[in-house]
Amino acid sequence: MSTAHKHRRASVGLPKFWRPKLADGVKLDAKLIHHDLVHRLETGTATVSDMWDWMETGFTYSQMFRLLQEDGVELTEEAEAAIAAQLDSYGAICKRLRAWRKVQLTKAELETARVATQVFDGLIDLDRNGIAVAAAQWSMRQMAQIRKAMPG
Repeated sequence: MSTAHKHRRASVGLPKFWRPKLADGVKLDAKLIHHDLVHRLETGTATVSDMWDWMETGFTYSQMFRLLQEDGVELTEEAEAAIAAQLDSYGAICKRLRAWRKVQLTKAELETARVATQVFDGLIDLDRNGIAVAAAQWSMRQMAQIRKAMPG
């Protein structure tokens, strides 16, 4: 059994308050990578792979939002609206990708992405009890289903 698999199995069985938080360096890396993805979308240099990564990030943070709320963290309606707006934009973006075979966001979608990025930065700072890891695992499963459904 690999070390990563042993760690993953052990983490699931740990009591909630013993599950590790993300290290500060990991949080910073996540923020930088996400801001870089949004910058690529803004400048028109984003690849299809970048778009999928950006969408997966949005799913991760939406799940973090839900899990944090379930864990008793009070979050604002504005933050919830920003996340919902980004998730709502994915359908139109994927439709254009299928039609035009390129990543293309409207000005409104880019503004939504910018606002959501600020919310996401705050959420990652609130990580506790392994919530970020659980959210990332959930979003990877969601994106695998979405990619599978997209035509070649």
